Amino acid sequence: MPQAANITVKDGSNADKVFTLISPASGDGGISTNALKEGTISAVFPLLTTSATARPTSRNLKVKITVPSSYQDTVTGLTMVNNRVEANLSVTVPADFPEAKKDDAAAFICNLINSPLVKSQIRDALSAT
Repeated sequence: MPQAANITVKDGSNADKVFTLISPASGDGGISTNALKEGTISAVFPLLTTSATARPTSRNLKVKITVPSSYQDTVTGLTMVNNRVEANLSVTVPADFPEAKKDDAAAFICNLINSPLVKSQIRDALSAT
């Protein structure tokens, strides 16, 4: 199984960003999680999760990348999550997702999928443990 680790990728402005390993998968069926720990609360961190399972004649790997947008509530001052771009090797972009965040979302999705760690997971449909 691939070794779970931090993943460095470029954002929409070509700056290096580190998706920190939050938790490795515990084996088949377990979920490996990496997060870009930027923002005032963890709910606004972009996330990469992967999970692999064995089937009778194959293996299956699920890759999910989410990039949230947020705003500060003018009444409470709290950071609130507005919506999120989500890619499950299929991409959903909400109509009201901020234009300023779209380049980062596209860069994170493409660069995370193209990272050596995720490529090795895709190759053999194995979780990063």
